[in-house]
Amino acid sequence: MGTAQWSVEHRASIRSGSLLSEFVPETGCLSIIVLGASGDLAKKKTFPALFHLYRQGFIQSQDVHIFGYARTKISDNDLRDRIRGYLTPCKGFEQTHEEDVTQFLQLIKYVAGAYDTEEGFRLLDKEISEYELPKNSTEGSSRRLFYLALHLYIHLSAK
Repeated sequence: MGTAQWSVEHRASIRSGSLLSEFVPETGCLSIIVLGASGDLAKKKTFPALFHLYRQGFIQSQDVHIFGYARTKISDNDLRDRIRGYLTPCKGFEQTHEEDVTQFLQLIKYVAGAYDTEEGFRLLDKEISEYELPKNSTEGSSRRLFYLALHLYIHLSAK
C-alpha cells in the first residue's frame, strides 16, 4: 500500500476571489459509519469501494475504523462473511489479496439497531467513542463520515 496523508485545504471565501494554498494535516481518527450495512447496496458497492480505497492507501488501518449499522441482528463476523465475497482483487495487488481482505475486514465493527428510535444510535455512538477515545490526543478531534446505503420508503396516506 502507498503512503497517503489526509489534509484539509483551507480556502478563502468565494467572494474574496483569493484562495489560500496552505495545507493543514488533519488530526484524530476517522470513523466511517455505513448505515444500511447489512443490505445489498452496502455489500455489493459501498464496502468494495472502501476496500479499494484501503488497497490504494487512502484508508490507513491505524487511523480509520468502519462501523456498520442496520436493523439485522448479526455479529461482526457475520457481516464480514457477507462482504468477503464481494471484495475482488485490485489490479497489481493480486499477490496480497487474501491478506489485505483479512486486514480490511478487521477494521469493520457491526452494531444492530432501529432507525426510528434513539436507543440504537446511542449504542452506535458508544461503540464509536470506545474506538476514538484512545486514538485521539485532543478532545473533539475525531472525524465521523456517515454513508447512507438505505432505501427509504415513505408512506403517504390520502386524506
